Amino acid sequence: MSSPPDSTFTRNPRPSYLLWAALALACALVVALGWQLMRSRADQRWLAERVDRPYVGMFVPQVAATALDGRALSLGQPQRRRQVLFFFNTSCPHCRASLPQLQLAERELRKHADVELIGVAFATPAQTAAYAREHALTFPLIAVDDDRRTQALFRARRVPSLLVIGDDGRVRYQRVGALNGKTPLHELLRAATAPEAPAPRQATPSTALAAR
Repeated sequence: MSSPPDSTFTRNPRPSYLLWAALALACALVVALGWQLMRSRADQRWLAERVDRPYVGMFVPQVAATALDGRALSLGQPQRRRQVLFFFNTSCPHCRASLPQLQLAERELRKHADVELIGVAFATPAQTAAYAREHALTFPLIAVDDDRRTQALFRARRVPSLLVIGDDGRVRYQRVGALNGKTPLHELLRAATAPEAPAPRQATPSTALAAR
């Protein structure tokens, strides 16, 4: 009588191949789902920033205003080649901390006749005038009090906020947060005084993610 065949040589190896294939497919699905989740979060951040924060290339409106000294000004429409807007309020510590660098920037910008610097205060005229005297501010100031329309139009809900606007009405530079250190000052001066160039192409959320 012959002995039964050795199971070592008769075992079918295909189930192990199927197991590895299933694991590979599961890993691919996990990677794909992770990529989709990452793109979704990037899209959400991109949309939130477009609603809440200014961005380079953004068109801004033209808003007529009157400075504290009675001068008629137009926000978003430079009377010269560039317009620098500093949005602040009189109780913000980060705004106050930005003033030394801003005053340095003002002294440099005076050398350029085609650049204007305007401060926009979310405060009453009396509060703004007292603030200007306290900190020896010499650039034109506009008091818009609690003007939610101006905050929304210029994405200035967070202060301090700096915008450099070209004569085409587009934002060339933006900074939200305290102006401190040499790098932000140099960036501001470069954006305000550099020769005119086409506005940067706006990146979509998907291309911004792909570039990382």
